[in-house]
Amino acid sequence: MEDPNAQQQGAAFPAPPYYFQRYTQPNLALLEKTKSDPTNPDLTTALDALPFPVLALEPPPPIKRGICWMFGRPWPVQDTLATLSEQGIEQLYPKGDIDRVKELKKLNHSAIFNFLDLVHVLSTSPGEFATKVDHIRVIFINMHHILNEYRPHQARETLRLMMNDQLDRKRKETAALRKTCADLRKQLAGLRALEQDRLVVPAGATASENNQDVDMAPATPEAASTSATVTEAGENGTAIGGSTSVTKKNAEAMSRMMQLCDTIE
Repeated sequence: MEDPNAQQQGAAFPAPPYYFQRYTQPNLALLEKTKSDPTNPDLTTALDALPFPVLALEPPPPIKRGICWMFGRPWPVQDTLATLSEQGIEQLYPKGDIDRVKELKKLNHSAIFNFLDLVHVLSTSPGEFATKVDHIRVIFINMHHILNEYRPHQARETLRLMMNDQLDRKRKETAALRKTCADLRKQLAGLRALEQDRLVVPAGATASENNQDVDMAPATPEAASTSATVTEAGENGTAIGGSTSVTKKNAEAMSRMMQLCDTIE
């Protein structure tokens, strides 16, 4: 009968290990007390009552070298590509620097030739097919090993393409933002010109020119003073009446929008 532990190791969703039941609150508190004061005689009774050493609750250090087991298979801690000789496989191509494309083509031709030979063996001597199947297996393992040697180069090229795509996308987004800011600047400039034309009296204009219904000769000194104030405001090109605060608020809003465009750019 198969070992239950082996079944759990090979399962896609293995159950927790049996020792997870040891991690109770009293046991963890006892572990902390033992670590803080290992010579405390008051802990002797509690430690003797445990069926396992209390320090076994400490997690093991990470494995830095060698192999580790996962899903019932050994895996090297250092992720390196093992050579064919380390795997016990015959290497069919020369050692050292090779032309991988050329060697892959040669192995591909050998695989086709051995497959045709296998078909011939099956038709003439079916009992000898195992040798040819093993030859084909070794050929494909060699081809797969050469392809695996391309993985670092493939990873670098994939990363380069991803970074280029991100850079192109950010450049397009930046160009779109700058175009939007330029359009917004034009609209703000047009609104500012319209606001000035609407709320500011042209320089050199007099109150009598803007209002023909006003009597040219003021009846009282107070009226004369008011007329002089309006005339002076018209000559200086300033806003009339209570529109000054509205113009100031609009100017502040436009300035904030311009600052926002500067920040985006």
